[in-house]
Amino acid sequence: MDRIWQWAWDRYAARYSWAICAALVPLVLMIYLVFSFAIVAYENSDQYVEAAGVTVVTALAMSYATILPGAAGIRSAECWAAGDEGERARTLGATYTWARTAVARAVGSNAVLGALLGVVVGALAGSTEARLLQWAIAGGAVGIVNVLVAVHSFFEAALRPARLAIAGDTAIGDSLPRSRPTFAAWSNVAVLGVAFNFALGGATLATVFVRTREVPVLCVVIAGVLALVFALPVTIGSTFAPGLRPIRDLADGTKRVAAGDYS
Repeated sequence: MDRIWQWAWDRYAARYSWAICAALVPLVLMIYLVFSFAIVAYENSDQYVEAAGVTVVTALAMSYATILPGAAGIRSAECWAAGDEGERARTLGATYTWARTAVARAVGSNAVLGALLGVVVGALAGSTEARLLQWAIAGGAVGIVNVLVAVHSFFEAALRPARLAIAGDTAIGDSLPRSRPTFAAWSNVAVLGVAFNFALGGATLATVFVRTREVPVLCVVIAGVLALVFALPVTIGSTFAPGLRPIRDLADGTKRVAAGDYS
């Protein structure tokens, strides 16, 4: 992902927030398509095409509401890239402010739109009123937890090329306040979110595939599919790998110092 973000910044720096928004859509869509299709299957319906259409619209709305392309904080970095080079420290600090507000927006928009998605898809699939309330609760929970899994690492990875370009060879980043919550706190939240997501996903799929009662090995198949299809691209690719980048940088810097490079 590091190379992808660097390429996107090099090519679309003046409209970088739109590039971030475009990258977020497939991740959101992948997660909520599974949720929507599980509702349709659970209700023994065949409204998969309709559910997919609603989910695509929801994913676009979630991504836009989270990123708000052109918002004040990220816009300052885009203007800097376009040649309007203001004060570096203020521009760099604005990227952190924007990331924090984006996390808050992501939690709120995913909770509301996730609940709404559950209700709409449930209605399309023929759910009862009592079941619709349950789908709303499930959708809101999925929305909040999925945000907490990856949103911090996603924004940190996406903004890294912009911050490196703005900071350049200066030390202005050292004057910025330390991250709150800390990296350790975000990591703990992500692990809890991953555990909840995979437990919920496994339980839902096992319920949909009723043959798991007769063929217990299907539970292993479900776990394997979740690990390969979701754990690798979403959990590892967008959460843990970007979060470890600063540690890898520190290790590389230590090697250079050991070799006599004190720059």
